Amino acid sequence: MRQKLSFLLVLIILLLITSVSSEGYLSMSVSPTGFKQGDSLYIYFIAPKMGNADLTVIDSNGVICATLLSDATVSEGANEFTWDGTGDGRMLAAGAYVLQLTMGDMSVNMDVAILPVAGVIATPSIQTADGLTHETEEETVEIGENPIAGTETVFNENQTIGTSMTPAYKSSYIPNPAHEACYWCTPMNLHDEAAIWAMLIAPITIVKGDNPDAQVILREEPSDDAKGVGVVTCLSQSVHVLETRDDGWSLVESYSSSFHDSKVKAWNLFVTGYIPSNKLAQKTPAQDYGLVVDKLTQELYLFKDGHLFSTLQVSTGLFNDKQPYNETRSGEFLTISRTGDIRSDNLIGSFALRFNSGDLLHEVPHVKNADGTKNFGYTEPKLGTRASHGCIRTQRLKNAEGVNMGWLWNNLSLYTKIVIWEDYAGRLMESPDPSTPLYFNTDGGTSYHSTPNCNGVRNKYLPLTGVLAYGELEDAKYKDLKRCPSCNPPRRIAEIEEINKIHETQSPGEIPQHLRQDK
Repeated sequence: MRQKLSFLLVLIILLLITSVSSEGYLSMSVSPTGFKQGDSLYIYFIAPKMGNADLTVIDSNGVICATLLSDATVSEGANEFTWDGTGDGRMLAAGAYVLQLTMGDMSVNMDVAILPVAGVIATPSIQTADGLTHETEEETVEIGENPIAGTETVFNENQTIGTSMTPAYKSSYIPNPAHEACYWCTPMNLHDEAAIWAMLIAPITIVKGDNPDAQVILREEPSDDAKGVGVVTCLSQSVHVLETRDDGWSLVESYSSSFHDSKVKAWNLFVTGYIPSNKLAQKTPAQDYGLVVDKLTQELYLFKDGHLFSTLQVSTGLFNDKQPYNETRSGEFLTISRTGDIRSDNLIGSFALRFNSGDLLHEVPHVKNADGTKNFGYTEPKLGTRASHGCIRTQRLKNAEGVNMGWLWNNLSLYTKIVIWEDYAGRLMESPDPSTPLYFNTDGGTSYHSTPNCNGVRNKYLPLTGVLAYGELEDAKYKDLKRCPSCNPPRRIAEIEEINKIHETQSPGEIPQHLRQDK
């Protein structure tokens, strides 16, 4: 009953939107955005005119898995459709999907999730063909007016919304998909290697400065006396320019790089603000490698020559009530300097590369034993989870490609681009193909591996001769095998489901409102 009432609220707001929006928009809403297998998903859309429409369901691989409407006649104005999660007479598997509504040359998408258990996302949302998504329980909004017409964020009714979240998910201004190689409009997934590579080697807009620790304040209004809404680190951090004004100011957006001693305490907050245009400059990154760090998977993806080359486990920041600034700041950066060893209390992180003032990429830290040897026993088991004070702790064990943090130190040029993806609520990890081959040592091995020649296994046991499919991992004879910390095979399905359950409704990287000290 509550779901139906929420949906009626969506209908009312969409009708209000129709009355104020520009002629020609196609809009769609769903309630809820996540629903249990067999339950009903309410789909409501407004057509700008009577005509024929297609409504399809697309899976995480971009494959159409269900056709709900095919060249169907729809009425001008309000249309309603109910879906039970089936396609071609069968129930679709639990997971993330995209509803794509197409009418002529207009198209609009909505992300939905089929859930195997309770935990639906109850807040209904609206997405329209101008690219704006609106939570209906928080505010009434007007669609169709772009506040900065004439800039790259202008949408028209013929543009298609991306099928997954981008770093501009929190933006009021949706980047133009025609703007290629843009960090802010590149989906936060690994499906399109060409798009990610183009983004990783594309020039960025940085803030000029005297040193890589300097920061500038983004202002609420185009004035030096206006309230600060966030800070950006000079020389290494990018901003997304929304508007270059005639009065000498530019409107930009970015994640605020607030540290404990920053003038504005906006911890990892996605902010939009003004900065003098003469402080901005273009910088071209190194063209041989690029790095993606995903807070959702807690992995680093190394790209080379247009392709994903290697994957390493990492630990990004873990904030607490007393230290909200421990959260690793998301965004687009350049490696700006080589620091080498860094020390935090008794922890030492080697091979440190600075990319954002106090945030560095370094080897998982160690403590010194009495005999001078390195002890990784405290920090290494935490790789793959949030654990740091803001830096990105990176795997030291060589993976299947022989890559580790030491390899990055030796091979990456300065000004290599590193982008950090935020784990917004609704971003979910994908389950591996059940047929994915895994390997184990038949002579008493305790781990499962992604390669038969894992660098973490003694040579006398290589190549590994035990082979199983990922879908067999839960069989009784394999249930005690541990995930290898060196070659990084897929997580077990139970671990993926546990992570996804949290991320269905939460974004662990967003600082709670009561801890924000925006000034």
